[in-house]
Amino acid sequence: MKEQMTSGSPLHAIIMAGGVGSRFWPFSRTHHPKQFLDILDTGKTLIQMTYERLLAFVPEDRIWVVSHKDYADLVAQQLPRLLPSQRLLEPERRNTAPCVALAAKHLEAVDPNALALIVPADHLIADTGNYAAEMQAAAGYVEQHPECLLTFGIRARRPDTGYGYIRYDAASGHSGFHPVMRFVEKPDLPTAMGYIASGEYLWNSGMFLWRNQTMLRQIALHAPGISAAFSGFVPSGDLSSIYPLCDSISIDHAIMEKADNVVVRPVDFGWSDLGTWASLYEILDKDVAGNATNGGTVELAETNDCLVFNRSNALLALQSVSNLIVVSTPDAVLVCDRSQEQKIKQLVAAIAKSRSNESL
Repeated sequence: MKEQMTSGSPLHAIIMAGGVGSRFWPFSRTHHPKQFLDILDTGKTLIQMTYERLLAFVPEDRIWVVSHKDYADLVAQQLPRLLPSQRLLEPERRNTAPCVALAAKHLEAVDPNALALIVPADHLIADTGNYAAEMQAAAGYVEQHPECLLTFGIRARRPDTGYGYIRYDAASGHSGFHPVMRFVEKPDLPTAMGYIASGEYLWNSGMFLWRNQTMLRQIALHAPGISAAFSGFVPSGDLSSIYPLCDSISIDHAIMEKADNVVVRPVDFGWSDLGTWASLYEILDKDVAGNATNGGTVELAETNDCLVFNRSNALLALQSVSNLIVVSTPDAVLVCDRSQEQKIKQLVAAIAKSRSNESL
């Protein structure tokens, strides 16, 4: 039996939208990263899709966006229903732990009893109805177990080396919520295959739900430097003196891996983090030769297992090639072996050293 969220539960949703999406270069750029782009060619950007999913079960005045100050205009343009007070703008990027701390301190001021659902802006969810039901069930569980930190684990469909994993105790727990045994970093392929075979591991989705006051206590316990940095926080105040005092660290490393009160909800609602070109290839329809195309005009001949993403006016023609990622934008083209995609981030770093910032 699923936990039910009681009527009037103070559930707030925090959309994390400050990343630069460098693994989606050259379509995603520092000045206009992927969460603000229509990657799937649907007429909606990823952050707009995320916001609309949340509206199914969270009132619009309880949805907050944490993003970098450089993206203030993009957030305002793409989510016009958000009030200025619902846009929490970071002065610099310090990873997700300070992002969560900022949201937690803000919620403490506006709703001391808040539950906080933390979601990235750039995930894709195919089954939005099941997603809403799972989020509400999780909120009900956290209401009844207010000292827990809840994360969502995706039932792994393949031994993917691009995700972190969660090992959980499937034999223990209550109503589909289970104790987390450990978090593990992105594994190599043999290790990932072992994880899948064991049945004890889930993909780490990067989505969380907790009582806000519980997270504030955990930050004070496990990340005292960040807690101290935010000690003088006031809503709408200047953050420029706070962020330099914060370690640049993820919420996983700062809190989740250290806490002893973490539970996981295994879920399956057609999730993809859309973190890489490989993840886009995974969800797109393929032709009989395994090719996936998206965007403008493409011509393929004797070509197999390629991703071709065309957001330029050029015709892209591929002859007698296999296993490539080909991305065309108005000012840059990427050609990469699909098996070497993990090196794109290194390529972008090299471009940053040798060329103007406009290329990034």
